[in-house]
Amino acid sequence: MATLESAFNPTYSENASILTGKPNRVDVEVEDTIDKAFWEDLLSELCPQKEFHFYPFHTVLDEDNGVTQKGKGKSLIIKASSEFSAKHIGCVDSDYDWLLSDYTVDGQNICNNKYLLQTYAYSIENLMCLSSTLKDFCYDVTEESVDFDFEGYLSNLSEIVYPLLVRSAYLYKENNMAFSPKDWRQVLVNTERDANASLEQIRRNTEEAIRELDKLFDFENEDFDEFQKSILSEKDVSKESAYLYVRGHELFDHLLHSVLSPVVTTLRRQHYQHLQESYTKEDERRKALLEYQTKDISVRELISRNYLYKNQTPIYGRIRNDVLKVWR
Repeated sequence: MATLESAFNPTYSENASILTGKPNRVDVEVEDTIDKAFWEDLLSELCPQKEFHFYPFHTVLDEDNGVTQKGKGKSLIIKASSEFSAKHIGCVDSDYDWLLSDYTVDGQNICNNKYLLQTYAYSIENLMCLSSTLKDFCYDVTEESVDFDFEGYLSNLSEIVYPLLVRSAYLYKENNMAFSPKDWRQVLVNTERDANASLEQIRRNTEEAIRELDKLFDFENEDFDEFQKSILSEKDVSKESAYLYVRGHELFDHLLHSVLSPVVTTLRRQHYQHLQESYTKEDERRKALLEYQTKDISVRELISRNYLYKNQTPIYGRIRNDVLKVWR
C-alpha cells in the first residue's frame, strides 16, 4: 500500500524537480481534495512562474489504486512540516490555531514555519462566505441585483456568537472540550429557510450553550478578561467578524441552506420572468432561456468556488505575505 505520507517528502520533491527538468516545480500538501482548488487558485495567481502539484495528504492508494482515507490531513501535514522546503510546502486550515497561536503547539508550529501556509480564518469555507463578497456573488450567478444585507446579517450573527466563540477558544486552550469546535453544529444547524427566523434560532441556541457553560465554569476572572482582550487586539477578531472564526463547515451549511439558496432561487425566478417578458419572438425567448439555464448550477457548487475574498479582507493580506515569504 502506497501512501502519500511515505511517497511525497522533501527528498522526493527535490528529485522530481531535477528528474523532470522543472526547477520551478513545487509539491503542495493540502488537507483534502476539496482544498486543492482553493489553494491552487491562490498560489497560481500569486506565483505564476511556479508549477504547483497538489496532493491531499491523507489519501491512501491501495493495491488496486483505489482511494481510501487515512487520518486527519492537518495533523499529518503538521507532523511532516519540519522537513518542508521551498520545493515542498503544506497548506492547512487554521481552525482555532491562529487564535491560540500563543497557547497551542500546533498554533506555534504553523506560525513559526514559513513553508506551512494557513487560512487565518477557521477554514477556507469561512473565506468563501465573506460577507462583502456575497452580493456580487449573487449577481454573478443570477444576473439580478439583490437587496439582501449580507454584511448586516453576518455582522448580527457574529455579535450573537462572539461570547460563545471566546468561551470556546478559552476552554480549548486549556484542552477542555466542554464546547469544542465540532459543537458549533448544534448552534448553527437549523431547518429554517428564512434568514430572520434562522438568526433567531441561532440566538436561542447560542444563549442556551452559554448558560450551560456558565453553570460549569467561572468566566468572571482576570485570566479570561485578558484572553478576550488579546483576541480582540492581537488577532483582530471583532464582535462583527466572529463568523470568520467559528467552524467553517457549519457556517457554510447554515448560510447555504438558510440564506443563499433562498435568495438565489428567488433571483433566478425573477430573471426567468424577466426573460419571458423581454422577447416578443418565441425563438429568441427560447434561446435566451436556454442560455440562462446553463448558468443554473447548484448554489453549493458555485459558492465553493467563491474566491472574491481577495483584497476584501486583511486576512488575504496575511496569506499573501506568507506566500511571498516562501520564495523571497
